[in-house]
This record gives sequence, structure tokens and C-alpha cells, in this order.
Amino acid sequence: TNFIALLSLVQARAFVISPPQIQYHIPTTFLELFSKVIMESATDHLIGCEVKCDPTTGHVLLIGPEDETHLHGKHVTKKEEEEDRKPSHIPEYKPVMRSVKIGGAPTTPFRNPFGNSFTAAPFEQSEFKPAGKLSSNFPTDNSQEETKTTSKTNWLVKDDSLDRLPVDFPLERTSRFIAEPASVIANRISNCLCLRSIEADFDNKRAIAKCNTLDHVRFRIRLFAPRKEEDGQRTIVEVQKRRGDTISFLRDCRAILNAAEGDGVDDAPSEAVPIHIDFGMAIAGDQTMQEESEEDILAEAIQSAVELVGREELDLNVMAFESLVALVDPLKTMPDIALNACKTIVANDSKDKSASEIRGAIAALLRNGSLHDDEGDAIISDFNEILKNLALCLLSKTFANMLNKRCLETAIQDNSEWFLDTLIPSLVDAVKSAKDRPHDALYASDCLSNLLRASKDLLKRADEENALSALEEAKAFGSTHHKSLANATEKGITMLESYS
Repeated sequence: TNFIALLSLVQARAFVISPPQIQYHIPTTFLELFSKVIMESATDHLIGCEVKCDPTTGHVLLIGPEDETHLHGKHVTKKEEEEDRKPSHIPEYKPVMRSVKIGGAPTTPFRNPFGNSFTAAPFEQSEFKPAGKLSSNFPTDNSQEETKTTSKTNWLVKDDSLDRLPVDFPLERTSRFIAEPASVIANRISNCLCLRSIEADFDNKRAIAKCNTLDHVRFRIRLFAPRKEEDGQRTIVEVQKRRGDTISFLRDCRAILNAAEGDGVDDAPSEAVPIHIDFGMAIAGDQTMQEESEEDILAEAIQSAVELVGREELDLNVMAFESLVALVDPLKTMPDIALNACKTIVANDSKDKSASEIRGAIAALLRNGSLHDDEGDAIISDFNEILKNLALCLLSKTFANMLNKRCLETAIQDNSEWFLDTLIPSLVDAVKSAKDRPHDALYASDCLSNLLRASKDLLKRADEENALSALEEAKAFGSTHHKSLANATEKGITMLESYS
């Protein structure tokens, strides 16, 4: 019938059957038309039914007559209709609620296409704390005790010399409000920087520390006083990144802010985990990767690095040395490839021009501090400093790997002239500049320690260059400013003392 056809159309717009009434929820603009069609299309089931339109709720009610006309198997009377229209019988719309359980990262090992398995690390919540107000004021008993027991600090800040935080100065998210004196906080931060081997240039008057890490991340630490006197005696510590890797910055930033609050210093290095790819477990079906030998992979990598070293763009030079540092690291490259790369760099092979070009670039950086003899602005100087540091890092990893595999002595004998006349004097000069460039002195001290253990000729040459006094001065400076530098000099000092 026409009524059934109309019901089909209404169903597309969602309707609700609520016995003993039939309710069709449709837009208000269709109510009058719907009532008219129902009355004109009345069948035996609808004869005597009363049609009511409710514009406010958007319902059409079909009410049976008092003589109990049968309506879809239900009997509806006027009295029942009035009772059913009470609020208690009006159906309430309740949305369907759904919930999702959020759990941690899976801990089951996965298998990647290259064949080596890994385990997903669990998510760890950030340790940053909001810069909220603190109810307590300093000094406290803990701060007084720490002031007496802490060793001499490198950052001397007076409590009443801090600049107030400007009104229009937005603080970084990497900042904290600490209810302790500025002198105590500066002492904690200074000790933290020393234990984590972060180079720092302190400005005591402005309460600023300019920091540089081994990952070439630069940031600043600054202490402020609150904006208002009523905020209480608190110190604001802000750490602001200027350049470098964000993940490395956040790792050091958390340690510094925690140390500033008196939570101690986390100076333990993270566990070294191999991240190289096993090319022997390459993707099935990739014949190109399976047939490519380790010698071809190494030759291609070194050739690419040599091409970048020869370019005039400093950022490309940095990329070249970063790739070489990763190439000789057995934790980042296949151990066999890393060892062969080390041998290639220091070997005296007249047929291999790539190795001689790399050694020439390293010698230029150690002697002159630059690759292209260019003098420019601060940006160029920063690039040259990074290049020199990467060159020393490359040598440090190379000699450590070869000494561990018992092949460093043979390489020194095959290329003794480069080691004796070029390398040893340059390394000693780098150690002597520990106060200005402690990161360079760290790698140079490590190189000397490994070389002196492998060759008596190099031990004699280092003694002629007064390497012992240079290492002792570097150790004295490192004990108060750079923990890793102090540790790296101990082996070399022991070797030179036993020789003399």
C-alpha cells in the first residue's frame, strides 16, 4: 500500500517503534504531509486512528480509537494513550558508550625483513615537571647540608645577583622553579656537567652557562629570579637548546634539571647495543644484496666519503666524517666490515688512493684546524671545530678497534712515518689544549693511550714531545671539569711514567 511505501521511505531517516504507540521520528517539515498521506491511504488497520503531530519532538503518533481498533497486533485506547504520554513512558535516548583499553608497548620480539629480531621498548613517561609554584621557601636543611659537603664549584653565582624574569619573556618548557638558593643550584649543575663530560663556559655575572656536548649539541643554562616579590624566594632554571640533536639534548637536559633539584646525577653511560644489519640475512629474493660482497660494500662506502671530503661545502665534509665514524664502529657496522675499514684508513697501500686522501684530510684538520685553509665567520669556525673533533673521534675508534683485534702494531710498522712525524705531535698538541677544547683532548688522550700500548717507538716519540706533562695537566683539568677526559688520560700517564 501507499502507507507501507511511505514507511519504507521514513525508515531511511530512522524511526523508532515504541509499543503501544508507533512513533516515526522525521523532520518537522514533513509532519503535515505525512499526516495527510496516512489519512488518504487509510486501510482497515488504520480506520478510526487519530494522527497527532508533535512539532517540538518531531514525532507522529497513530492512536487507536476507543473501540480498541487492532493496530499492528496492539490495542490502544484513549485512556492508555494519555497514560503512555507521561514522562515516565517516553523513551530516553542513551548513546552507546564504547571503551578502549590503552596498554603499553608490546614486549614480544618482532622479526624484521633483514632477519635480525628486536624487542619493542616500553614507553616511558617524560620526566619533565611543570614550572608550577612551590609552597616551600629556602633555605632548607638539605640545602644547608649540601652546601657544606659539595666540592668546589666552577659556577660561582651569588644569590642576590640574579636578573628578574622579564614580563614578556616566555620560558622554555625545559625549565623548572626550584625553592632553593641560586648558589646551591649552580653548584649542583656544575658538578652534573663535569660528571656527564659536558664542556661549559660559565658567566658568573649573568648566571649563564654555555654548554657543548660530545654529540655536538649546544645549549644554554640560565638562572632567573621570579617576576614578583610575593612569589617567594625561588630560582628559575631554564635550559635552552641552540643546536644539535633533540634526543641527545633532552637526555642531558633531564639529567641537569634533576640534578638542579637535588635528585643526584645520572652519569652512567647507556648500554651499547649493536644496531648494524646482518647482510647475510637479507630479504629473500633480493639477489643484488645477497651477491654483493663485504669488500664491495666497504669500497663503495669509503669512495662516497672521499668524494664528500673533497667537496668545498662544509656540511658535506661533516657528513663524510660522520659516515666514516659510523663505518669503523663495530656497534654500528658489521664487525668484519668495521675492522677492514679501520685497516684501510691507516694502511700504507700505494694502490689505494682513497685511504691516503682520508689520512691527508685528517692531518690537515689536526695541523691547521680546517680542510680548505679558509678563514671566515663564526659559522665556518663552528664547522671546522666539528670536523676536527670528528677526525679525532674517527682515529680513536679506529685504534681502539684495531688494538682489540691485535692488528694495530702491524699497521704502525707499515706506516710508521705517518704515525711518528704527523700523528703523535698533533695528538700531543690536542691534549695540551684541554682547557679550551676538552672534547678534542679526550679523543686525543684515548688515541695516545692505545698507540703507546701498541708500539715502543711511538712511546719514545711521545716522551720526546712531553706528552706526560700534557696528559697530567689534562687530567687535573678533567677532574674538575670533564670526567671522561680525566679517565682517558690515566692509561697514557701510566705508560709514560713506566717508560721514563
